[in-house]
Amino acid sequence: MNKLRLGFFKYSCCMGCSYFFAYVHKHVPEVLASFDFVFIKLLSRKGIPEGPFDIALVEGTITEAWQVDELKMIREQSKKLFAVGSCAVIGGIPAIKATTPELEIEKRVYKNLSSIHSIKPHAVDAYVKVDGYIRGCPPAERDLYEALTSVLTGRKPDFPQYSVCIECKLKGNLCVLIADNMPCMGPVTNAGCGALCPSMNRACYSCFGPMKQANAPALAKKFKAMGISRDDIIRKFTEFGADTIEFRKAVETVYED
Repeated sequence: MNKLRLGFFKYSCCMGCSYFFAYVHKHVPEVLASFDFVFIKLLSRKGIPEGPFDIALVEGTITEAWQVDELKMIREQSKKLFAVGSCAVIGGIPAIKATTPELEIEKRVYKNLSSIHSIKPHAVDAYVKVDGYIRGCPPAERDLYEALTSVLTGRKPDFPQYSVCIECKLKGNLCVLIADNMPCMGPVTNAGCGALCPSMNRACYSCFGPMKQANAPALAKKFKAMGISRDDIIRKFTEFGADTIEFRKAVETVYED
């Protein structure tokens, strides 16, 4: 049986997703034995970025025009394409600059702008069809394993579609938002991390991004009632999700108030 062809592509990010993919996760390497690594820069300088691929994994925010062109080429050459990590799925840390005009950001960082060709940051699905989202910073092993095995078995991947609060309840955690008055983002954040931060008595900071139909404005109002400053509330919703519709609505609510 021929191995399936896999490509892993990196754009604007820390490269932590591909590092976890290749070196850290416990069970993923067992599945990777069924794939032929056609292209992954972290493991080899060689490779064929043009494909074709049975599965393409893409990490990083799209922040430059050439990335858009390459991403579209990868999509055309891939049977399945998954966004990996917060940057690719929701914009992540690089999307913080979306809260400020692009030219202002460029002038703040560079003296000479003649060679700078950056664009407003967006998640991968702003430009191409995505077959699944492997959320997290770093990405969750469960979802990465699910994506790979779904391609191997020819089925639709099953990713969590509920909030971190559900995971907290399943683990028997005390609610840090209600009991400890912590500004926890769990009520509006997509599950998949196993409620890692609340389980350590820390507020969720939404590295997995918003769940579908999240009522982020209501949580922003809750934070305000708790005495959290406007600037800090905005930071909570733009740290990872500045490029998401759900969290932009929360920021708009703060400005309106």
